[in-house]
Amino acid sequence: MEEDKKVENLEQSRKDIVVFDLETKKSFDEVGGHHNMAKLGVSLVGVYSYNKKQYRGFREEEFDELLELLKNTKLLIGFNSKSFDNTVLQPYYKDFDLSSIPHLDILEEVVHALGHRLKLESVAQSTLGYGKSGSGLDAIMYYRNNDWEKLTKYCLDDVKVTKEVYEYGLAHGNIWYHNAGRKENIVARWGRKNGDATIEEKIKQALADGDQIEIEYIDEAGQTTTRKIDIQSIRGQKIKAFCHLRDALRMFDLDRVKNMKVVGKMGSWQNTLL
Repeated sequence: MEEDKKVENLEQSRKDIVVFDLETKKSFDEVGGHHNMAKLGVSLVGVYSYNKKQYRGFREEEFDELLELLKNTKLLIGFNSKSFDNTVLQPYYKDFDLSSIPHLDILEEVVHALGHRLKLESVAQSTLGYGKSGSGLDAIMYYRNNDWEKLTKYCLDDVKVTKEVYEYGLAHGNIWYHNAGRKENIVARWGRKNGDATIEEKIKQALADGDQIEIEYIDEAGQTTTRKIDIQSIRGQKIKAFCHLRDALRMFDLDRVKNMKVVGKMGSWQNTLL
């Protein structure tokens, strides 16, 4: 019995976490409205596999291969994916129930927190500083023009945005949206499952320990750069630190730090005590 449990745990550890999004062949107008969602047809399914550390687009003739990936998935992640993506994709799999895969739909988390829906674009812009690269109607046009390069790029861009919103929630314990022009947070219930410290807690601990850190930082243009910094102080959501990239003191926003790691001790640590 104990051996069976070990085998089960080993198999579970090998299972993948997959972020996905899909594009349709038809619009809602062409199928008679949202209640005919299952008739939209799928042109492409984009995924990110954490096991393979790889993005990939699956065309219809590759859906059998996609199914094998999905069967080995312990967590499927999307945005509006339970009601939309699963419903549109399900007709291709008569003998497998997509709803049997453990599923994190980030839109459900938004609705749970706020009581209403938001678009991925809105959440991504507030959380990451950038959003989607187009619209679903663009994707339909790419499909009809047989432009697979643009279709794949558009779909995988959406997968990337969803993945980074998910990872931001893991790291910070929240994501963001704008309400009447003011930035407000949404608790990411999928974060801190193992009691891990948030980015904010880690950065404050680094200051207390005199640690030099390297951060992935989202700038005003939505670009991510890597900065090595020596923290001088933290007040509210503002970090005052010496930035080695700029060779000068700079102010950083805590909510723009995507990730961080300790890389050594601050040479100027004693200055923080004055």
